Amino acid sequence: MPEEQEELTVSKLRMLFVDILNGFSIVQKKPGDIYVKHLTFYDAADVDTFKRKHEKIAEEKGLESEKTKLAVLKEQELWDDKKDARIEELQGYIRNLTYSKSKLFLKREIDQISKQIEESENELNELSFKKIELLGLTAESFANKKVNEFYIYKSIYKTKEMAEPYFSEEDFYDLGELDLMVVCKEYNDTISKFKDHILKKIALSNFFLNHFYLSEDNAKNFYGVPIKDLTFFQAELFGYARYFKSLMTNSKNKPPEDIKGDPDKLVEWFEQTQNAQSAMEKTGGGDKAGGSSLVGASKDELSRLGTQENGDDFINLAKEAAKKGGSLDMKELMKLHGV
Repeated sequence: MPEEQEELTVSKLRMLFVDILNGFSIVQKKPGDIYVKHLTFYDAADVDTFKRKHEKIAEEKGLESEKTKLAVLKEQELWDDKKDARIEELQGYIRNLTYSKSKLFLKREIDQISKQIEESENELNELSFKKIELLGLTAESFANKKVNEFYIYKSIYKTKEMAEPYFSEEDFYDLGELDLMVVCKEYNDTISKFKDHILKKIALSNFFLNHFYLSEDNAKNFYGVPIKDLTFFQAELFGYARYFKSLMTNSKNKPPEDIKGDPDKLVEWFEQTQNAQSAMEKTGGGDKAGGSSLVGASKDELSRLGTQENGDDFINLAKEAAKKGGSLDMKELMKLHGV
Protein backbone atom coordinates (compact mmCIF):
# COMPACT_ATOMS: atom_id res chain seq x y z
CA MET A 1 0.00 0.00 0.00
CA PRO A 2 1.36 3.48 -0.88
CA GLU A 3 2.90 5.27 2.06
CA GLU A 4 0.53 8.25 1.96
CA GLN A 5 -2.49 5.91 2.09
CA GLU A 6 -1.10 3.96 5.06
CA GLU A 7 -0.68 7.12 7.11
CA LEU A 8 -4.04 8.73 6.32
CA THR A 9 -5.60 8.52 9.79
CA VAL A 10 -8.65 10.62 10.62
CA SER A 11 -6.44 12.81 12.82
CA LYS A 12 -4.00 13.54 9.98
CA LEU A 13 -6.80 14.20 7.52
CA ARG A 14 -8.31 16.63 10.00
CA MET A 15 -4.99 18.48 10.36
CA LEU A 16 -4.67 18.73 6.57
CA PHE A 17 -8.22 20.11 6.43
CA VAL A 18 -7.27 22.80 8.94
CA ASP A 19 -4.30 23.72 6.74
CA ILE A 20 -6.67 24.04 3.78
CA LEU A 21 -8.96 26.30 5.82
CA ASN A 22 -5.98 28.41 6.91
CA GLY A 23 -4.62 28.65 3.39
CA PHE A 24 -1.11 27.64 4.48
CA SER A 25 0.97 24.82 5.96
CA ILE A 26 3.80 25.01 8.48
CA VAL A 27 7.22 23.39 8.05
CA GLN A 28 8.93 23.22 11.42
CA LYS A 29 12.51 24.26 10.91
CA LYS A 30 15.37 25.95 12.73
CA PRO A 31 16.02 28.82 13.18
CA GLY A 32 12.38 29.61 12.27
CA ASP A 33 9.33 27.83 10.90
CA ILE A 34 8.49 28.11 7.20
CA TYR A 35 4.92 29.09 6.35
CA VAL A 36 4.01 27.58 2.97
CA LYS A 37 1.25 29.57 1.32
CA HIS A 38 -1.37 27.69 -0.68
CA LEU A 39 -1.50 29.49 -4.00
CA THR A 40 -4.48 31.24 -5.60
CA PHE A 41 -5.19 32.26 -9.18
CA TYR A 42 -3.71 35.66 -8.38
CA ASP A 43 -0.43 34.07 -7.33
CA ALA A 44 -0.27 32.04 -10.54
CA ALA A 45 -1.23 34.90 -12.87
CA ASP A 46 2.30 36.05 -13.74
CA VAL A 47 3.78 32.56 -14.27
CA ASP A 48 3.31 32.53 -18.05
CA THR A 49 5.12 35.84 -18.41
CA PHE A 50 7.90 34.59 -16.14
CA LYS A 51 8.18 31.37 -18.17
CA ARG A 52 8.42 33.16 -21.52
CA LYS A 53 11.10 35.44 -20.09
CA HIS A 54 13.24 32.48 -19.02
CA GLU A 55 12.73 30.60 -22.29
CA LYS A 56 14.24 33.65 -23.98
CA ILE A 57 17.10 33.69 -21.43
CA ALA A 58 17.70 29.99 -22.10
CA GLU A 59 17.95 30.56 -25.84
CA GLU A 60 20.39 33.43 -25.23
CA LYS A 61 22.48 30.99 -23.21
CA GLY A 62 22.59 28.73 -26.24
CA LEU A 63 20.11 26.09 -25.05
CA GLU A 64 18.17 24.56 -27.91
CA SER A 65 14.39 24.47 -28.00
CA GLU A 66 12.68 21.10 -27.63
CA LYS A 67 11.57 21.28 -31.26
CA THR A 68 15.15 21.87 -32.50
CA LYS A 69 16.64 19.18 -30.28
CA LEU A 70 13.97 16.69 -31.31
CA ALA A 71 14.82 17.26 -34.97
CA VAL A 72 18.47 16.47 -34.19
CA LEU A 73 17.51 13.28 -32.36
CA LYS A 74 15.51 12.17 -35.40
CA GLU A 75 18.44 12.89 -37.71
CA GLN A 76 20.62 10.75 -35.47
CA GLU A 77 17.93 8.04 -35.51
CA LEU A 78 17.64 8.13 -31.72
CA TRP A 79 13.97 9.07 -32.00
CA ASP A 80 11.41 8.96 -34.82
CA ASP A 81 7.92 10.09 -35.84
CA LYS A 82 6.52 6.61 -35.15
CA LYS A 83 7.31 6.95 -31.44
CA ASP A 84 5.60 10.37 -31.31
CA ALA A 85 2.61 8.91 -33.14
CA ARG A 86 2.52 6.00 -30.66
CA ILE A 87 2.52 8.43 -27.71
CA GLU A 88 -0.41 10.32 -29.25
CA GLU A 89 -2.19 7.05 -30.04
CA LEU A 90 -1.80 5.78 -26.47
CA GLN A 91 -3.08 9.05 -25.01
CA GLY A 92 -6.21 8.83 -27.16
CA TYR A 93 -6.63 5.14 -26.42
CA ILE A 94 -6.46 5.74 -22.66
CA ARG A 95 -9.02 8.56 -22.90
CA ASN A 96 -11.40 6.33 -24.85
CA LEU A 97 -10.94 3.40 -22.49
CA THR A 98 -11.53 5.63 -19.47
CA TYR A 99 -14.75 6.93 -21.03
CA SER A 100 -15.90 3.41 -21.90
CA LYS A 101 -15.15 2.25 -18.37
CA SER A 102 -17.36 5.01 -16.94
CA LYS A 103 -20.33 3.57 -18.88
CA LEU A 104 -20.01 -0.02 -17.63
CA PHE A 105 -21.59 -1.70 -14.61
CA LEU A 106 -20.34 -5.30 -14.70
CA LYS A 107 -17.26 -5.73 -12.51
CA ARG A 108 -15.52 -8.25 -14.76
CA GLU A 109 -15.80 -5.90 -17.76
CA ILE A 110 -14.55 -2.96 -15.68
CA ASP A 111 -11.62 -5.03 -14.39
CA GLN A 112 -10.72 -6.00 -17.96
CA ILE A 113 -10.68 -2.38 -19.15
CA SER A 114 -8.80 -1.29 -16.02
CA LYS A 115 -6.08 -3.80 -16.92
CA GLN A 116 -5.90 -2.43 -20.48
CA ILE A 117 -5.64 1.13 -19.13
CA GLU A 118 -2.83 0.14 -16.76
CA GLU A 119 -0.88 -1.62 -19.52
CA SER A 120 -1.31 1.35 -21.88
CA GLU A 121 -0.27 3.83 -19.17
CA ASN A 122 2.86 1.80 -18.46
CA GLU A 123 3.82 1.85 -22.13
CA LEU A 124 3.05 5.57 -22.39
CA ASN A 125 5.12 6.39 -19.30
CA GLU A 126 8.04 4.35 -20.61
CA LEU A 127 8.02 6.13 -23.98
CA SER A 128 7.54 9.58 -22.44
CA PHE A 129 10.36 9.07 -19.96
CA LYS A 130 12.68 7.88 -22.73
CA LYS A 131 11.89 10.99 -24.78
CA ILE A 132 12.55 13.32 -21.83
CA GLU A 133 15.81 11.48 -21.10
CA LEU A 134 16.99 11.89 -24.70
CA LEU A 135 16.00 15.55 -24.89
CA GLY A 136 17.99 16.42 -21.78
CA LEU A 137 18.20 20.13 -20.92
CA THR A 138 16.21 22.27 -23.33
CA ALA A 139 15.06 25.88 -23.28
CA GLU A 140 11.63 24.67 -22.13
CA SER A 141 12.92 22.39 -19.36
CA PHE A 142 15.25 25.17 -18.15
CA ALA A 143 12.29 27.58 -18.05
CA ASN A 144 10.12 25.00 -16.26
CA LYS A 145 12.80 24.55 -13.61
CA LYS A 146 12.95 28.31 -13.08
CA VAL A 147 9.15 28.48 -12.90
CA ASN A 148 9.13 25.80 -10.19
CA GLU A 149 11.71 27.75 -8.22
CA PHE A 150 9.67 30.93 -8.71
CA TYR A 151 6.59 29.17 -7.33
CA ILE A 152 8.56 28.17 -4.25
CA TYR A 153 9.98 31.66 -3.72
CA LYS A 154 6.44 33.09 -3.95
CA SER A 155 5.07 30.49 -1.52
CA ILE A 156 7.32 30.52 1.55
CA TYR A 157 7.11 33.11 4.33
CA LYS A 158 8.36 33.77 7.85
CA THR A 159 4.93 34.31 9.44
CA LYS A 160 1.35 33.18 8.90
CA GLU A 161 0.40 36.73 7.87
CA MET A 162 2.47 36.14 4.70
CA ALA A 163 3.91 39.63 5.01
CA GLU A 164 7.63 38.80 4.89
CA PRO A 165 9.11 36.30 2.40
CA TYR A 166 11.28 33.62 3.97
CA PHE A 167 14.10 34.70 1.64
CA SER A 168 14.72 37.99 -0.06
CA GLU A 169 14.68 37.56 -3.84
CA GLU A 170 18.45 38.09 -3.95
CA ASP A 171 19.15 35.56 -1.19
CA PHE A 172 16.86 32.96 -2.75
CA TYR A 173 18.51 33.08 -6.15
CA ASP A 174 21.95 33.11 -4.52
CA LEU A 175 21.28 29.80 -2.78
CA GLY A 176 23.74 27.07 -3.59
CA GLU A 177 22.52 24.04 -5.51
CA LEU A 178 22.41 21.83 -2.39
CA ASP A 179 20.57 24.41 -0.25
CA LEU A 180 18.09 25.02 -3.07
CA MET A 181 17.45 21.27 -3.37
CA VAL A 182 16.70 21.10 0.38
CA VAL A 183 14.22 24.00 0.16
CA CYS A 184 12.58 22.47 -2.93
CA LYS A 185 12.24 19.10 -1.20
CA GLU A 186 10.65 20.68 1.89
CA TYR A 187 8.20 22.56 -0.29
CA ASN A 188 7.34 19.54 -2.47
CA ASP A 189 6.92 17.26 0.58
CA THR A 190 4.47 19.78 2.04
CA ILE A 191 2.42 20.36 -1.10
CA SER A 192 2.33 16.64 -1.99
CA LYS A 193 0.14 16.10 1.08
CA PHE A 194 -2.72 17.67 -0.87
CA LYS A 195 -2.88 15.27 -3.81
CA ASP A 196 -6.27 14.64 -5.42
CA HIS A 197 -6.70 11.31 -3.65
CA ILE A 198 -6.19 12.95 -0.25
CA LEU A 199 -8.57 15.83 -1.01
CA LYS A 200 -11.20 13.24 -1.96
CA LYS A 201 -10.59 11.43 1.35
CA ILE A 202 -11.18 14.68 3.23
CA ALA A 203 -14.32 15.40 1.17
CA LEU A 204 -15.78 12.06 2.33
CA SER A 205 -14.80 12.45 5.99
CA ASN A 206 -17.47 13.05 8.61
CA PHE A 207 -15.61 15.95 10.24
CA PHE A 208 -15.66 17.77 6.88
CA LEU A 209 -19.21 16.84 5.93
CA ASN A 210 -20.59 18.01 9.29
CA HIS A 211 -19.62 21.53 8.18
CA PHE A 212 -20.16 21.16 4.45
CA TYR A 213 -23.83 20.23 4.62
CA LEU A 214 -24.52 23.49 6.49
CA SER A 215 -23.07 25.59 3.65
CA GLU A 216 -25.98 25.00 1.23
CA ASP A 217 -23.47 24.20 -1.55
CA ASN A 218 -22.15 27.75 -1.32
CA ALA A 219 -18.34 28.06 -1.18
CA LYS A 220 -18.50 31.59 0.24
CA ASN A 221 -20.72 30.37 3.08
CA PHE A 222 -18.25 27.59 3.78
CA TYR A 223 -14.93 29.48 3.58
CA GLY A 224 -16.11 33.02 4.33
CA VAL A 225 -14.31 34.56 1.33
CA PRO A 226 -15.29 35.30 -2.29
CA ILE A 227 -14.72 32.43 -4.71
CA LYS A 228 -12.08 34.45 -6.58
CA ASP A 229 -9.94 34.49 -3.40
CA LEU A 230 -10.02 30.73 -2.78
CA THR A 231 -6.79 28.77 -2.88
CA PHE A 232 -6.54 25.98 -5.44
CA PHE A 233 -6.89 23.40 -2.65
CA GLN A 234 -9.99 25.08 -1.19
CA ALA A 235 -11.68 25.19 -4.58
CA GLU A 236 -10.78 21.58 -5.43
CA LEU A 237 -11.96 20.26 -2.05
CA PHE A 238 -15.31 22.03 -2.32
CA GLY A 239 -15.71 20.78 -5.88
CA TYR A 240 -15.14 17.18 -4.81
CA ALA A 241 -17.64 17.56 -1.96
CA ARG A 242 -20.34 18.81 -4.33
CA TYR A 243 -19.54 16.00 -6.76
CA PHE A 244 -19.85 13.30 -4.09
CA LYS A 245 -23.09 14.85 -2.88
CA SER A 246 -24.47 14.72 -6.43
CA LEU A 247 -23.49 11.05 -6.74
CA MET A 248 -25.17 10.13 -3.46
CA THR A 249 -28.27 12.18 -4.26
CA ASN A 250 -28.79 10.22 -7.48
CA SER A 251 -27.86 6.78 -6.15
CA LYS A 252 -30.53 4.43 -4.85
CA ASN A 253 -28.17 1.83 -3.40
CA LYS A 254 -25.66 1.49 -0.60
CA PRO A 255 -22.00 0.95 -1.56
CA PRO A 256 -20.24 -2.27 -0.49
CA GLU A 257 -18.36 -2.12 2.80
CA ASP A 258 -14.96 -2.86 1.26
CA ILE A 259 -14.84 0.33 -0.85
CA LYS A 260 -16.21 2.97 1.54
CA GLY A 261 -12.74 4.21 2.46
CA ASP A 262 -11.51 4.52 -1.14
CA PRO A 263 -12.85 7.62 -2.96
CA ASP A 264 -11.82 6.45 -6.44
CA LYS A 265 -13.49 3.05 -6.02
CA LEU A 266 -16.51 4.73 -4.48
CA VAL A 267 -16.91 7.03 -7.49
CA GLU A 268 -16.45 4.04 -9.80
CA TRP A 269 -19.14 2.13 -7.90
CA PHE A 270 -21.61 5.04 -8.03
CA GLU A 271 -21.07 5.26 -11.80
CA GLN A 272 -21.64 1.50 -12.13
CA THR A 273 -24.93 1.63 -10.23
CA GLN A 274 -26.17 4.58 -12.27
CA ASN A 275 -25.25 2.78 -15.50
CA ALA A 276 -26.99 -0.37 -14.24
CA GLN A 277 -30.12 1.58 -13.31
CA SER A 278 -30.15 3.23 -16.74
CA ALA A 279 -29.80 -0.17 -18.43
CA MET A 280 -32.67 -1.59 -16.36
CA GLU A 281 -34.95 1.33 -17.22
CA LYS A 282 -34.25 0.85 -20.94
CA THR A 283 -35.20 -2.82 -20.70
CA GLY A 284 -38.28 -2.12 -18.61
CA GLY A 285 -36.74 -3.36 -15.35
CA GLY A 286 -37.15 -0.05 -13.55
CA ASP A 287 -36.78 -0.35 -9.82
CA LYS A 288 -37.75 -4.00 -9.80
CA ALA A 289 -34.24 -5.08 -10.47
CA GLY A 290 -34.03 -8.80 -10.97
CA GLY A 291 -31.36 -10.79 -12.77
CA SER A 292 -33.32 -10.61 -16.03
CA SER A 293 -33.05 -6.81 -15.95
CA LEU A 294 -29.28 -6.88 -16.44
CA VAL A 295 -28.30 -9.25 -19.21
CA GLY A 296 -25.07 -11.10 -18.42
CA ALA A 297 -24.94 -10.03 -14.78
CA SER A 298 -24.09 -12.73 -12.24
CA LYS A 299 -25.74 -12.95 -8.83
CA ASP A 300 -22.60 -11.60 -7.15
CA GLU A 301 -22.49 -8.63 -9.54
CA LEU A 302 -26.15 -7.86 -8.93
CA SER A 303 -25.52 -8.05 -5.20
CA ARG A 304 -22.54 -5.69 -5.41
CA LEU A 305 -24.61 -3.20 -7.40
CA GLY A 306 -27.38 -3.39 -4.80
CA THR A 307 -29.95 -4.69 -7.30
CA GLN A 308 -30.99 -7.92 -5.58
CA GLU A 309 -34.53 -9.05 -6.10
CA ASN A 310 -35.28 -8.77 -2.40
CA GLY A 311 -34.44 -5.08 -2.59
CA ASP A 312 -32.70 -5.03 0.80
CA ASP A 313 -30.18 -2.41 -0.32
CA PHE A 314 -32.61 -0.24 -2.32
CA ILE A 315 -33.00 3.32 -1.05
CA ASN A 316 -36.18 5.25 -1.85
CA LEU A 317 -34.82 8.78 -1.70
CA ALA A 318 -38.20 10.39 -2.26
CA LYS A 319 -39.71 8.47 0.66
CA GLU A 320 -36.74 9.27 2.91
CA ALA A 321 -36.90 12.94 1.92
CA ALA A 322 -40.61 13.06 2.73
CA LYS A 323 -39.83 11.84 6.24
CA LYS A 324 -37.48 14.83 6.63
CA GLY A 325 -39.93 17.42 5.35
CA GLY A 326 -39.15 17.25 1.64
CA SER A 327 -35.35 17.27 1.36
CA LEU A 328 -32.23 15.52 2.60
CA ASP A 329 -29.06 17.28 3.65
CA MET A 330 -25.56 15.93 3.06
CA LYS A 331 -25.28 14.37 6.49
CA GLU A 332 -28.52 12.44 6.02
CA LEU A 333 -27.45 11.25 2.57
CA MET A 334 -24.16 10.01 4.00
CA LYS A 335 -26.03 8.14 6.74
CA LEU A 336 -28.39 6.52 4.21
CA HIS A 337 -25.51 5.36 2.03
CA GLY A 338 -23.40 4.30 5.00
CA VAL A 339 -20.37 6.22 3.70
